[in-house]
Amino acid sequence: MALVRAHAQTEASDYSRIGFTGYLTSVASDYQCVGINPANLGFVPQSTLWRLASPVDYGVERNKRAWSFTALEGGISLHTDALNREGLANLLTQTSSGTFDAAEKIRAASAFAGKGVRFSVDVIVAGASYQSDSWGGIALTLRERISGTFRFNEAAAKLAFQGRNFDYFDSLAVNVNGDTIGYSTNPQTFSQIFDDTRLAMLWFREIGASYGIRIVNFEKAETSIYFGFGVKYLMGYAMIDALTDNGRLRAYSALAPFFGISYGKATSPSLILGNDYQHIGNGWSTDLGLTVDLGKLTVGMSVVDIGQITWNGNVFQAKDTILNGVASTGFSSYNIFEEAPKITGAGNFFTWEGLNSKTTTLPARLRIGTSYEWSQRWQFGLDVIYPLNTEAGSLGEPIVSAGADWQPNVWMKVGVGLGGGGNMGVFVPIGVSFSLFNGLWELGIASRDVLTYFVTDRPILSGVIGLARFRL
Repeated sequence: MALVRAHAQTEASDYSRIGFTGYLTSVASDYQCVGINPANLGFVPQSTLWRLASPVDYGVERNKRAWSFTALEGGISLHTDALNREGLANLLTQTSSGTFDAAEKIRAASAFAGKGVRFSVDVIVAGASYQSDSWGGIALTLRERISGTFRFNEAAAKLAFQGRNFDYFDSLAVNVNGDTIGYSTNPQTFSQIFDDTRLAMLWFREIGASYGIRIVNFEKAETSIYFGFGVKYLMGYAMIDALTDNGRLRAYSALAPFFGISYGKATSPSLILGNDYQHIGNGWSTDLGLTVDLGKLTVGMSVVDIGQITWNGNVFQAKDTILNGVASTGFSSYNIFEEAPKITGAGNFFTWEGLNSKTTTLPARLRIGTSYEWSQRWQFGLDVIYPLNTEAGSLGEPIVSAGADWQPNVWMKVGVGLGGGGNMGVFVPIGVSFSLFNGLWELGIASRDVLTYFVTDRPILSGVIGLARFRL
């Protein structure tokens, strides 16, 4: 991929719901519409007549179900334009951790020049909702959300994987501790060398309450309008946001104590000693949504993740200093998550200074979608997801995806789609879901991209799974 000014992250929170493939904004309902479109909580539960009774058959009907519950439903996505499918699998399984020799480090630096790795996790740990016939619907959710991007320009890739052997360092010396140090006789600042490099990660827990209601109902015209909103309390565990753009460095870090990250000699007024599992940031966010139901055609629109987190533990800011005096020999594997701490601390790459706190904006997104019910067995839809900022966790570019759902019988639904964007290229999502015991128990699995199993470039390893969804 050519070097572009796109501050890319990933998209798991925009697709990780079982039973949907390619489009969600106008159709996802109950607790599943939290973070997608809260207006759909206003959908009135309906009974479904699948097949009429006859003199020799009782027919098939599903009673309306107002309550929905889940545990551990969600998805994970990992994709790259730097590695092939085998390389991404090695990154995921860590089979080559710590094994790179000098030649392999040079190849890795070349592979990541202008490219990177992106990952995201969105899991509904617990969710419950109730949708009434008259006053709307309400949902309560507990979600874990993690996203990250490691994207390098050519110089940053060389520094990351080759360390002091990066050709920028034209000289070597030995310090008083006996460590070999690489230095440059023509040193430059980080902002000069690493333009358009992004290292970012965001992890927070979300406790939310959402409400949706039908505000207009024209029965004769078969038209209904729904409005919804959600309020979410956020608990932050990790934030890394390092960006060089147009000659300017912006680099902040706040990591919970259990990460065990060392910042060398740097200290901070917000420093937390020990290795306890605790959150180090707090914040709030809101979602807003509107859906218009025109009978067979439905159109939805929402703005999600409007909010911010204030980090007040282990907060550091990197200085835009001259790059010189690097001891590290660089990453020893594609396991960037394990190798990333090498960019911190004295004698490595960045020089840090402590802060009392840092407030970051959430990666807000605009969603617009439509769906058409062709028949009881076939439904089609389209979604457009547009990033509203370039904060850590944001989409680097819009995502457009379409899908078709086929329900051959009352207990199974199969979906397939086609999409592009989000720095993933073209992808083909596919999924299957089941509704058992007269609709009481629902489960499903899906993949973000089935093409990955047939082509090796730009792989997307992903999965969406839900095995404990119940409706009463």
